[in-house]
Order: sequence, then C-alpha cells, then structure tokens
Amino acid sequence: MDGKTKMLITLFSFGMLVISFIIGWWAKKKATTAQAYFGSTGLFGPFVVGFSSMAAVASAFALVGVPGIIYSTGNAMTFWMLSSGAFPMAYIILGKKIRAMAEVGPVASLGDISDLRFNNNRGIKVLMSIIIFIGCIAYLASQIKAGSELFGHLLGLNPILAGFLIFGVLTIYTAISGEVGGALTQAFQGFVMVVAGFIMIIAFFKVTGGFKSVLEVVSTAGTVTSGEIVKEFSSGFLDAWGIMPGSVAMTWMLIPILGTVGQPQVLTRMYALKDPRDMPKMGLYASLSHMVVGFMAVVVAYGALFLVGRGLIPPLSNPDTAIFAFADYLGLYAQLFVYAAILAAAMSSASMFLSLSAGIISRDLPSALGFEVEPEKQIRNSKITIFILGILSIIFSLTSDSMVAILGTFGWGTLMSATFPVFVIGLLWDRASSQGVLSGLIVSLILNVISLLLERTGFKWPGGMPWYVNVITASILVTVIVSLFTKGATEDDLDEKVKMVIDL
Repeated sequence: MDGKTKMLITLFSFGMLVISFIIGWWAKKKATTAQAYFGSTGLFGPFVVGFSSMAAVASAFALVGVPGIIYSTGNAMTFWMLSSGAFPMAYIILGKKIRAMAEVGPVASLGDISDLRFNNNRGIKVLMSIIIFIGCIAYLASQIKAGSELFGHLLGLNPILAGFLIFGVLTIYTAISGEVGGALTQAFQGFVMVVAGFIMIIAFFKVTGGFKSVLEVVSTAGTVTSGEIVKEFSSGFLDAWGIMPGSVAMTWMLIPILGTVGQPQVLTRMYALKDPRDMPKMGLYASLSHMVVGFMAVVVAYGALFLVGRGLIPPLSNPDTAIFAFADYLGLYAQLFVYAAILAAAMSSASMFLSLSAGIISRDLPSALGFEVEPEKQIRNSKITIFILGILSIIFSLTSDSMVAILGTFGWGTLMSATFPVFVIGLLWDRASSQGVLSGLIVSLILNVISLLLERTGFKWPGGMPWYVNVITASILVTVIVSLFTKGATEDDLDEKVKMVIDL
C-alpha cells in the first residue's frame, strides 16, 4: 500500500471519528437525567436502536476474526450469519418484558431491572454487576487493541499513541453524553458498516463471478505456496463443519445465536426504545443490517480464498488479514470503507462497554452495597470513571498481549453466564427464585475466574468445547435446580406489576 493510499484511508477514517465526536457532543444536551445518561431509556426510535444494537454486537471480531476463521477452517463459521436472526428472536423472547419493566419502575441499567424482578436483592445485583463488569472490560480491551494496532500500523505510529488518539476521543464523547451519545454514534457507525458491506458484497460477485467459481477454486486449488507460507485447499473446507472438529463447529454456530439474546448491548437497547409498539421494526432493522455485515464477513473470506487459490495474491501469513487482503486487491474505494468499517466496529463496541462498565462502578455497585447516591452525583461520578477506565484500558490492552488475547475470547461467554440466570430465566419463568439466581451467579463467578486462570495455562476442557459452554450450562442448571426448592421473589413474594410483566 503506497503512502497516498494510506493517507486517504486515514483521512476518511478520521473523518468518521470526527463525525462521531460531533454527534456525541450534540447528544449531551439530552443526557440530563440518570435514566437518559445511563440507559437512554425511552428516547429513540427503532432505526437508531436497531442499528446501534447491531453495531455494538458486530464488533471488530465480526469483521476481522470471522473472515480469518473461515479462511483457516472453511465453511463452519458461515453459520455465524444465522445470528442475524437472533436479534428478532431476542426481541420476541424478552423485548416486551424488558421494555415493560421501564414502565413498572425507573430503569436506567440492567441492575434496576434486577432490583424490580428480585425485590432489590443486593447479592444478585452485586454478583451480576461484577460478572458483567469483567465481561465488559474483556471486550473493551480487545476492541481497543484491534483498532489501535490497525491504525498504528497504517500511520506508522506507536499503537499506544494511536490508541490514545482514537479511543481518547471516544472516551471524551462517551463521558459527556453517556448512553445517549453512545446510541446515536453507534447507529452512525453501524450505518458505515452496512455501506461497507454492500460495497464489498457487490465487489465480491464482480471479481469472482459468484460462489460457483469460488467453490470450484476452493475445492480444487490444492497446495499453494509462497516462500515458507503454505495454504492447503481441499473439498473439506466446504463441508458443513469445514475442517473444524464437529463439537467446536457446533459451538461456533449456537453460541452467537443464543448469546446474542443475553448480551447487554441487546438487552439495554430494549428499554431505549421510545414506543414499545416499534419493537418489530427494531428487530427488522437490527436483523437486516447485521445480515449485510455478516454476509460481508463471509464473502471477504471466500474472496481471499479465491484470490489465493487462483494465484492472484500470495497465501496469507496471518488469516486475520483476509479482509484486508481482499480490500487491497479491490483498490482504493474498497479500502476506504473497509478500514473505516473496522474502526467503526471497534469504536461502537468499545463505547458501549466503556459506558456499561462505568455505570456499574458509579451506580449499580454502590446501590447494591447500600450507598444512596443522588442522580446528579451518579452522572458526575460516571464521567470521572469513564475517563479513568478509558485511559487504563488503553494502556492495559496495548501492553499485555497474551492477557488481552485470552480476554478477547472471554467476554462473550462471561456476559452470557451473568445475564441468562437473571434476565432470560428470571423474566421467562416466574418460579425462578432469588436464591436460585443467586446460586447460579455464584457458580458463574467462581467458574469464570477459574476458567480465566486455566486458559492462561493452556488447559483443555473435556469434550473439546470452549470453556464458556460449561460455565453457562452450570450456571443455568444450578439456577433452575435451586429455584425448584426455594420461593424467594416468586408467587406471593413477587410484585403484582412484575407478575404482569412476566405474563406478557
């Protein structure tokens, strides 16, 4: 890539950063209450909420990691696209209930919903907040690392300097406007990702001629070498599981679908919707936009395989460069949008998890521990916390390579293990007791910490399945079993309005 191209990509991407800052600065005038600042509760229509939710879920992993996995292992990861349908599924399963909770009482965070459902059980709120905080920090660190190293390389800067340049701006607008600015900037960033998706999908069919020729190349190209780099092609790439073990491939298919239902960036957006009757539209916007971004991830991976198999580009030394290799082959117009889309994906997820983490520290945990803090002071404390977390996260993510790599795979499952007992089981089953959910969260926290330590040693779980499958399963089983023998926050111990919400 020549210097002129790098400069244009940089200017285009930083133009998106400037627009995001302007949106965040403008949004501060709406962030005047705790409900608005922490939750953007009841403020936005289905387009903003749908696109912002999609953008926060479709992180840099979706645009960089997914194509890399498909390039390495074949067809199995294409099932990830099915998670587009998880958005409307989440709204059908939980949307009405979560949104209705905002009518039962003041809701600005997931902790508030936990309070309403489980009669202000402090133990549940503390444990849930800690587990969600761990998951948020894990995701935040991985997004900062991805965006900083990408643009540090492009600009020839130290990644730490690039990180402070990009995510420092993000920290400022997130602090001043909270989740109001978060929702609006994420919606804009999601729109950038969708535009990039359309461009790359059209380019894929124009360059390759369609999947028929791509599949022929992938199944027949054999061995392609360039120096010491070797790429083996085979028809096994096109099997349902690709060349992955079946259990792992099945996990990659199911976890994104089920996990989307329990992700905080989906749950919190349910009560950000202004009119509950717009829930179907929100599901449509989120699903269709994610479908475009998901299909882009698939076509750039197969596009890279096609180019390597045809000998048009050398084999990739790092599979995660598949999207860049395909964009670079297409030329400037693709490069401009692809690099901007990856930055948008990293920023949208980072801003969501930064504000969630700060809200937990400045609002949910103090409340759970019995400290009453005035709403104005909560907002002020959160702004300070966002700046501190933002700075520490940038430094940590770019100075602890191995730990961030582990945390990057840690966040999704950790968040599921915290939200499933409280929200999925708790709002779908009126027999889910406070004792059962508390027990499930205790198991979840202990196993998450143990798993993090074991991951650092290279421990392999029995059955070859990722650790978080076992943790999620254990937390759900414990929640259900203990609930069968206890009655806290159920039946007569449950508020009548909450009962009506569960019955929706």
